[in-house]
Amino acid sequence: MKNHVYMLRKKRGIKQYDMARALGVSPSYLSKIETGSQEPTERFKQNCSKYLKTSIDKLFNESPVEEVFPEFTTGLTNKLWAKRREMGIKQYDMAKKLRVSTPFLSKVELGLLEPPDEFKQLASKVFKIDQDQLFLATVEF
Repeated sequence: MKNHVYMLRKKRGIKQYDMARALGVSPSYLSKIETGSQEPTERFKQNCSKYLKTSIDKLFNESPVEEVFPEFTTGLTNKLWAKRREMGIKQYDMAKKLRVSTPFLSKVELGLLEPPDEFKQLASKVFKIDQDQLFLATVEF
């Protein structure tokens, strides 16, 4: 089942370790839920939705994150995260394909860092999508 736990957690600046401890689960369990490699329990869904202050239906569904949480379209600079999740590729593996560190890729996916043109060109080749469809805007500081 797809979910929007990762995006909400990252947008709110919550560390995975801190959220896992607050929910009474291991960080590895939370990671498996975020990546969709494990189905969450009903109890986890309830606790997670309370912690992130949203409904279970909004948090756990198949819809693109921008449709469920329109506020994410504000400042959205790329579709890297959505495309990577759509392809079922882990962030670490994608970072290796793009020849960057995992923290760098995370910052780019969240729109916190504007990547260089070489990165954009390589990413568009890896994702097999036009660069202007993958990268929507530039980040202004």
